[in-house]
Amino acid sequence: FADGTRDKITANIIAENMYAQVDDHGKSFLLLDEIQDHKKDGTALNEENAYIYRGHNKNRKPTTKGWQLLVAWKDGSSSWVKLKDIKDSNPVEVAEYAVANRIQEEPAFAWWVKSVLRRRNRIISKVKSKYWRTTHKY
Repeated sequence: FADGTRDKITANIIAENMYAQVDDHGKSFLLLDEIQDHKKDGTALNEENAYIYRGHNKNRKPTTKGWQLLVAWKDGSSSWVKLKDIKDSNPVEVAEYAVANRIQEEPAFAWWVKSVLRRRNRIISKVKSKYWRTTHKY
């Protein structure tokens, strides 16, 4: 949105996701084991259709249409999940998968992956600085 609302919501989702993966004692746990594969169907946007033009401005369409990820769960099962669903629940893992598999420039990923990883790094940096401030005295 023009007022930055989407950015605030995304930052909150990333922080909630990171905190949800750690218990009160700092031990990590996940329901998602790993993302194993990806596929796109004929409804996925290609590079020519990936932009919205408003006057002289060219912006990417914020869509995840046509993409599915094969997710392995901790219980040993695996299933194909729509990108829009897994992106909302595990944005950092999906962004890392996209970079590792070199699909971050695809239209369904290009509009959000960089900002998610940047926010993750910023959150980790702030947590580290807070930790060092509260545990070490000079």
